[in-house]
Amino acid sequence: MPSPPEEGTQPKTDSGSGPGQTSERDTNQPPPPTPQSQPPPPQTQSQPYPPVMGYPGYPQDPYQNYPNASYQHNQYAYAQAPPASYYGSSYPAQQNPVYQRPAPSGFFRGILTGLIVLVVLLCISTTITWLVLRPQIPVFSVTSFSVSNFNLTGPVFSAQWTANLTVENPNTKLNGYFDRIQAFIYNQNAIEEDDFLAMAFFQPVSVATKKLVFIGETLTAGGKEQPKVPSWVGEEMKKERDTGMVSFDLRMLVWVTFKTDGWSARERGLKVFCGKLKVAFEGGSGNGAVLLPKPLPCLVYV
Repeated sequence: MPSPPEEGTQPKTDSGSGPGQTSERDTNQPPPPTPQSQPPPPQTQSQPYPPVMGYPGYPQDPYQNYPNASYQHNQYAYAQAPPASYYGSSYPAQQNPVYQRPAPSGFFRGILTGLIVLVVLLCISTTITWLVLRPQIPVFSVTSFSVSNFNLTGPVFSAQWTANLTVENPNTKLNGYFDRIQAFIYNQNAIEEDDFLAMAFFQPVSVATKKLVFIGETLTAGGKEQPKVPSWVGEEMKKERDTGMVSFDLRMLVWVTFKTDGWSARERGLKVFCGKLKVAFEGGSGNGAVLLPKPLPCLVYV
């Protein structure tokens, strides 16, 4: 049997090493090294900043590499202010004189004011006159229309038209003075204004208020003073003549002036159009007329 361990080989236990007590081994720990014994931190060599680019000849700011440095010097980074703007004007404002127009004198202001007042008064008076008098357009109507000596076979076209009309003045306070009435005869197929067959002037006439007058005139084609009829118009009238009926248009240019006691309007031009005048011929003769059971009203344009 193995012998029991000797007493000298048994590990010694510290007396009083119970819970909550420290042993002699714990209390005899080596002290921490002193600060002098710690190795110094490695020295980092500072890198120099790259040189600042600027205008040649200007010194560099010695404080530009030290943003936290406290210094007081000129706000510009150079010894003097930067040059003026390239696009701006380098001249002071007072060196650019501005021309000021002198104020108009009192004389011219008075003339201008008088003209304005005169125009306003004229407009007001004209408006009041128009509202009181109420000028109305006259009424034209065809009472009879006939053709004689209508000849398309000869070397020169010839014919005579007799037109009778009535002119009515519907105004109650204005008299109408018709100083010039110019009449034209057209074939219904005419396009241009110069394609008329005959032209003549009616006698001037005056029409009192609420009155009606008769006017009439004979227009002749084929005379020396009459225009030459276009060939294509003659061909169209031949085709119509073969049917026994030819249509004509009566157009008039009228210049009229309305007057009353103490007031007169300016002369006004009117355009009168009397269309679809269908002339029925008697057999193969050159005479015909328009059958109108009642006056045919015309269109009036101002």
